[in-house]
Amino acid sequence: MPVMIPEMNPSFAGGSQLSATARPGFGARGAGLLHPNFLVRWAFYISVFAIPFSHLYLPGTGGRVGVQRMVQLLIACGIVSQPRVCLRWMPTALLWFMGYAGLRILWGLWLTPEMSGLWWPSSREFIQLLPWVWVMFNLLQFPGTWRRGLWAAGAGSFLCALFHIAGIGVAQAAEEFENRTSVFGMHANELGATYATAIIALLGLWMTRPRTWSQRFLPFPMAAIIGIAMAKTGSRGAIMMLAIGVLVLSFYGDSFGSRIKRFGSLLVFGAVLTVILWQIPTAMTRFQEIHPQNIGKDNPRARMLPVLWEMFLRSPLYGLGPDGYESELTRRAMPYLVNQGRSIVAHNQVLLLLVETGIIGFLLFSTGLWLALAAAWRARHKPCGPLPLALLLAFVIVAATVTHPDHFLILWVAVAYGLAGAASSSPGTGISNQERLPA
Repeated sequence: MPVMIPEMNPSFAGGSQLSATARPGFGARGAGLLHPNFLVRWAFYISVFAIPFSHLYLPGTGGRVGVQRMVQLLIACGIVSQPRVCLRWMPTALLWFMGYAGLRILWGLWLTPEMSGLWWPSSREFIQLLPWVWVMFNLLQFPGTWRRGLWAAGAGSFLCALFHIAGIGVAQAAEEFENRTSVFGMHANELGATYATAIIALLGLWMTRPRTWSQRFLPFPMAAIIGIAMAKTGSRGAIMMLAIGVLVLSFYGDSFGSRIKRFGSLLVFGAVLTVILWQIPTAMTRFQEIHPQNIGKDNPRARMLPVLWEMFLRSPLYGLGPDGYESELTRRAMPYLVNQGRSIVAHNQVLLLLVETGIIGFLLFSTGLWLALAAAWRARHKPCGPLPLALLLAFVIVAATVTHPDHFLILWVAVAYGLAGAASSSPGTGISNQERLPA
């Protein structure tokens, strides 16, 4: 079953129609296919590079004009300049995500209209992400774009990590029971996931047999700096993501051909992971210092899961409405936060979908994510190899256990890479053997 829907009119201005055998893929190139212009290419690279800085805003604008808004404007200009390149193919998964977004808004109007100040902005931001995924999916069909996009992700996280380590723009995480830091206004969990994805991407780039010496050695010092900054976020989900991604690359990639090379690579990764674990703050210790009455008890987040499950069983078909669960969850799982006027959110994507939108919303969202994951699985035999699977599987497992990354920008980069990597490539793609990531 194909993972993309072709445009109704496949011809390009000044070019021939795309042949029936030509299909997108990392580096695929059909007859007469236009190449993305300078604006389109750099709009994509900048959008990925700027992810760690997406919560920066211009002073005096009241949080209305910032990095993310300017990147969206840049992407829109790129689409206008070359719509037949940016919107050539639409992945089927996007239709399911669009259905979920529409259902969330409808359920909000029906079930929790009094909380529209919370669910409407988040739903609007979710909808704004989908055209970006559409554009990325199409641009990743061109030779070299997928590699440069990963370098952009690594470079952005590397620069952010330098600021993080230097203490520039650093702030304490909001959770009072965790000694964690973030930078430039991004939540510690999202920043940790961004760092982890960048490290996986850099390792994947190294596995593609780079041509220059700089490309061979740069990923390791960059990953080490990013790893130190990741430890400061205190995100256990980020550590899990990193471990899963590295294991997928090691298991499915034969670039670690010799036993010595495989052992050396795992040794380097083990050293980086050891540094991260040594540096990472101890959340539970901090919590017990603030609340000594809880010494000997389990982590308070563990109490959230049975409460969320009970709330889901109350309305399993269509849920309780977006953002309608937070007040009850806080009162039952962490009652000491009620007097402080604070609330907590679900740290589990599966239960969040079930509680907010019920089985209907869960099926819509999970079907879109499943299509992306299945595409990443098929991509093992494509030029990109196991890299899309390593990027996306880490998110899927973490989402089902310790966090809800649906609003993480870096997740949708992984979704785009998964969808684009699985498409069949036509003969003569223009991708060299040195660019291939063996599976």
